[in-house]
Amino acid sequence: MSKLDKLDMSKRSRNHEDLESLGGRLRRRRKELGWTQMYLAEQVGTSQAVIQKIENGKSLRPRILEQIADALAVKPAWLMFGVEEVGELNEEAIELARAWSRLSEPHRSAMKDAILKIGTG
Repeated sequence: MSKLDKLDMSKRSRNHEDLESLGGRLRRRRKELGWTQMYLAEQVGTSQAVIQKIENGKSLRPRILEQIADALAVKPAWLMFGVEEVGELNEEAIELARAWSRLSEPHRSAMKDAILKIGTG
């Protein structure tokens, strides 16, 4: 496999991962709009550090989620769960998503690996 192929695969993997978390979806949408973290922070009345923490998964339940969703012209459900309407998810999926959001990054990674292993094995 060439270096270019590896780079392309890495980029596709990163783009997919970007949509797996609240922070990734927020970052992706902010960049689609061409906004900086500082500009988004100004739009919602917070600091750039808060936006950075949310994007990096350090703040998992931001209090300003609705303001961020409004500024980015997306629904809060899309930011939180990656769907347009929470009704698209069943109760079990919502419960799992909430529990997932409370996990630390190392625990998420371990759980994801375990789930993928079970699901494909």
